[in-house]
Amino acid sequence: MQTITAYLSADHRACDELLAVVEHALADGRWEPAQAAFERFRDGMLHHFSAEESVLFPLFEQSTGIHRGPTQVMRAEHLQMRQLLAAAAAALAARDADDYSGNAETLLIMMQQHNVKEENVLYPMCDQHLAAQLPPLLAALQQEITADRELAP
Repeated sequence: MQTITAYLSADHRACDELLAVVEHALADGRWEPAQAAFERFRDGMLHHFSAEESVLFPLFEQSTGIHRGPTQVMRAEHLQMRQLLAAAAAALAARDADDYSGNAETLLIMMQQHNVKEENVLYPMCDQHLAAQLPPLLAALQQEITADRELAP
């Protein structure tokens, strides 16, 4: 059976790969494919955040009684990353490569640091405390993460 750590870590990698597609398109000066790839990346990130904030974090907090701590830190970082996603999207729309690169680099560094904390601390805690609810929890996370993907090109 898959763990929360394995499932959500794999989604981190999927988002990383989408960001790499954007970077490759921009390196070749292909703005339209970069824009389309960025939209898929942004949507993937936002669905991932939503799955954690609406499904995983509340269940973890209810199970452990820990409301201030790792989930609070993750929510704050999600907010910062949402702001960087918006700034990067605006820079792409304006075809401002320098502004996009600055926002994307900051976002990438933040994602890397964030993912390490989740994958090495929070997710293992969730696996431990939520083991009894794992099958329906994984199904709920998957539903939230894949929402609207069948509508994507």
